[in-house]
Amino acid sequence: MNSHENNQKICSKELVENAVRLDLFRLHDEIKDDLPEKWLVVKGVNLQRRLRELINEIKLQGISTSELVKYFMKKYRISITTAERLVYLKKDWIPLIFIKELLIIAGKECPKLEFQEEIDFIKASQPPLKVLKAPKQLTLELCKIAGAHAADGTIHENFFCITDHYRSNLVAFQKWVKEAFDLDVRLDKISENEWRIRFHNKVFTRYLTKFFGFPSGCKQYTVKEPEIVKNAPLEFRKAFALGALTFEGGVGIKHQIEFCVASKGFRDSISQILEVCKIQHNCMKEPSNNYWRFWSNCLDKENAIKWLEFFEPKTEKWHKLNDSINGFSRKVHTFEEAQAALDLVYSKQSSSKITVKDVLLALKELKQAYRYEIVNYLINKKNLDSYGGKWAHSLKHYLDILRKANMILVKRMKFGKKKSFGSIVREVYCFNDNISDWRLPERDGYSVDDLPA
Repeated sequence: MNSHENNQKICSKELVENAVRLDLFRLHDEIKDDLPEKWLVVKGVNLQRRLRELINEIKLQGISTSELVKYFMKKYRISITTAERLVYLKKDWIPLIFIKELLIIAGKECPKLEFQEEIDFIKASQPPLKVLKAPKQLTLELCKIAGAHAADGTIHENFFCITDHYRSNLVAFQKWVKEAFDLDVRLDKISENEWRIRFHNKVFTRYLTKFFGFPSGCKQYTVKEPEIVKNAPLEFRKAFALGALTFEGGVGIKHQIEFCVASKGFRDSISQILEVCKIQHNCMKEPSNNYWRFWSNCLDKENAIKWLEFFEPKTEKWHKLNDSINGFSRKVHTFEEAQAALDLVYSKQSSSKITVKDVLLALKELKQAYRYEIVNYLINKKNLDSYGGKWAHSLKHYLDILRKANMILVKRMKFGKKKSFGSIVREVYCFNDNISDWRLPERDGYSVDDLPA
């Protein structure tokens, strides 16, 4: 067994030992589930046997099955047929509320968490009748789902929706949901800039509202780390932060990570987790345009490795951090293939007037130029306003990417003498026309479907 597998085994053992158990009976809502057709029902390999034992214990207390039938008829205002099917265990799927009431009658309400270990599957009584695995303890996947929902998700009644700019983030979310609930959810492209997962499932939304405390409706200004996560071992808190940063964190061309949200509590929650993990970052003391922000310094390799743990592997932001740690590795054979690779990873952002590809095309035309020459070329070529020195400075981030890809070379040249003494030396950027030298960001294929647009 290698060291990575051994660490995973140790981590899994620690999570089992530090398990945070979930009370499945909390998923029933006394107000919303007021009719039998609205009840949540469960199933398990040994559940029927345990229920039969429980009913026999109740009978030994002097309560007959016929009395139990009458009791449930009156309590839940159900027909004698429905009550008999419950008490005589003639149903494959058993209502949660029925099990809970039997435990109360038997005087065993306290050990109900042990009893619920017999529950394997859960579903709603009403369509859509999707059978879900029933998580009975907090898991890393549940915490990642909670973090992603805190960042970009919405609950409305029993509907759930989450959107994002990057398809890879939603593919990761699909994986988390599948792992946690054995539920397949659909991913759709809804615009040139957005992907979405949207589905109706009472059980899934109840986990988020009952266990994590998320509201139905707007949470933008009030969301924060759920108490169940905050009081859990650090690995669960890190998983929550990972879900949040994967969806809301920014990893751009500046070798810097940013997190900007409307809720100060949410910002502070993630910041606190990072502090515990000794991840360096800076918090804005006051809001800017009603948003709260933290950011990292410009990342060196050592700090990028630390931050990598807080992004889901194989998502685009994880890839960008991994690129900054290990460099680019994909070989290309044509200029067009290289452009497609740059478009995939460094597409145009709404806040920017140019792209990496624009700078590449400028240098391909100019052959070699210093920074202000490139700026003037782009201003004329794209009919842009002049931003002077600041714009020339921001161009450095694009040039660093091209230099990292070996698509341009940099040399220092003298440009005349200074007024006082010495010579003016500037960096000159030269287009490298040797394609065999080029190395582009490595991704799992350059499909149009993977473009963040």
